[in-house]
Amino acid sequence: MKYSGLLAIAAALSLSTGVYAAQSDFDKSVSGVLDVISTLAPGPQPGHQGPGGPHQGPGGPQQGPGGDHHPGPGGYPPPQPPQPWNPPHPPPMPHPYSPVYPDMNCQTWEFTAQTPNTRTEKLIEEEQSFDCYTDHNGTQYCRPTGNYISRKVTVNIGPRKLEAWEKESLKVCLESARTVRLDTAGMLYEYSVTSKDHDSFFGTDSTEFSLTPGAKKPSNPDGKELSMTSIGVAPSGELMLTLSDARAGYFNGEKIDISVDGMRIPVIDPNAPIQDILDSFLNIKTQASFDVAPTYTLKLLDKPKPGKYTITVKFTRRGPLSSSASASTMEIFDLP
Repeated sequence: MKYSGLLAIAAALSLSTGVYAAQSDFDKSVSGVLDVISTLAPGPQPGHQGPGGPHQGPGGPQQGPGGDHHPGPGGYPPPQPPQPWNPPHPPPMPHPYSPVYPDMNCQTWEFTAQTPNTRTEKLIEEEQSFDCYTDHNGTQYCRPTGNYISRKVTVNIGPRKLEAWEKESLKVCLESARTVRLDTAGMLYEYSVTSKDHDSFFGTDSTEFSLTPGAKKPSNPDGKELSMTSIGVAPSGELMLTLSDARAGYFNGEKIDISVDGMRIPVIDPNAPIQDILDSFLNIKTQASFDVAPTYTLKLLDKPKPGKYTITVKFTRRGPLSSSASASTMEIFDLP
């Protein structure tokens, strides 16, 4: 009986010692894990209270701006705030309705003699901007954002005369959900523009423009107005060019200045002497002025050679209907 009691006491002491040792090993393991977390966590980490006493990093307890940091629940460091996303050098956005690309919110409407003078469309555009904020260190963080805006736009153009080939271009720009702008630089008349906004709480917001035509702008020439009718050698031996004018009736009474520049493109033999190669080129350069007429004839060369030629015809009209701008067209022909 005595031996049984002694064995029981010995067993109890042995179990107690094992439990204590296991608990000590567990405390050391927890402390080691916390050391690893403290090492990997960004920035200064506060101390923590574990089963084995206060834990300190190199140099003693760590402090922040407000003094000692208190450990979180269970002795673990408090969670760190999420780091904001920081794109590299985003452009400043002074106004929420300032698009990144100004021309992206514009459409071009075309009007001709065959199209109606009234046009209505609902414009839907995406405005692009950046959401930005500044942290306590003065660093700005931004992220791109997008927002769709829409507005119904109506344009009414007053009576005016357009020729069959004429085309007016009107740029319609949706600058915000409440602002629409017109650019009449591509229109053929000088227009006075008035607008009226219709904003509704339940319906679709809209803007109506009225364009009243004034004087017609001077016309810019089009390269398609002149075309080559014939090219050949006259009985006297000169190379002659005849051009036809598709707009002669409209510009009747004006003057037209025509210049022709070109050259003969010879077949070059690499073994030929350099001087022979230079002599095989024929440069064309001539100009003349005419009263506007259905056709114009110009002399290009006195003594042409057979071969392939390329010429550029440039012309300018002078008169009350025309501007001082120039237009050009290119022609290629073979001379037998």
